[in-house]
Amino acid sequence: MDELSRAVHDAAILIVDDNPVNVSLLEDVLEEDGYANVTSTTDPTQVEDLCAQITFDLVLLDIRMPVLDGFQVMQRLDGQVRQGLPILVLTAQNDRDTRLRALAGGARDFVTKPFDAEEVLQRARNLLEIRLLFRERAHQAELLERKVHQRTQELHEAHFEVIRHLARAGEYRDTDTGRHVERMSLYCQRLAQVAELPPQACEHIRYAAQMHDLGKIGIPDSILHK
Repeated sequence: MDELSRAVHDAAILIVDDNPVNVSLLEDVLEEDGYANVTSTTDPTQVEDLCAQITFDLVLLDIRMPVLDGFQVMQRLDGQVRQGLPILVLTAQNDRDTRLRALAGGARDFVTKPFDAEEVLQRARNLLEIRLLFRERAHQAELLERKVHQRTQELHEAHFEVIRHLARAGEYRDTDTGRHVERMSLYCQRLAQVAELPPQACEHIRYAAQMHDLGKIGIPDSILHK
């Protein structure tokens, strides 16, 4: 079994059907194919709580159920569906309007009861593969974003280090200049904060302020020390 197949069979699956016989049948079909992380409920009102407790990778959902039908369940899961949670609808209603409404409501695929076990397994696998690849891509994007942020911070630090060294150069001409430069930079940063400038702008002002006395380096001592 390759890595993707293992990940697919480790995926968390939720079965929602008010008929215990259907639930048991789906559990057996999935278990025989190697799926070990399966949760089931015959009460559609429990779906939101279950999804809050467990991050599911696939929902097998019936349409005709009491209290809440499949359409209402999909409405309540709209936020998670938008984030990539796939829903496979299994129902005895095979009319065109039901199929279109289910697909428009968030379902990613549709199987008519009585269903063929192999068809359910294949459609479930297809949806899980897409789900896992989507999550992997999102993870890679997050890692890339972190690396870009880290490199940007390192570049900013390098720039600021150059500024700090230039500011310290003034100390060679005036023993008080270094302390004065540091005080002024902190004053400027504080004023920027009081003016409610963005944090990054306040930090930039702090470092830029350190340069305000740099011109002293080129002033003759006879003038500087008057």
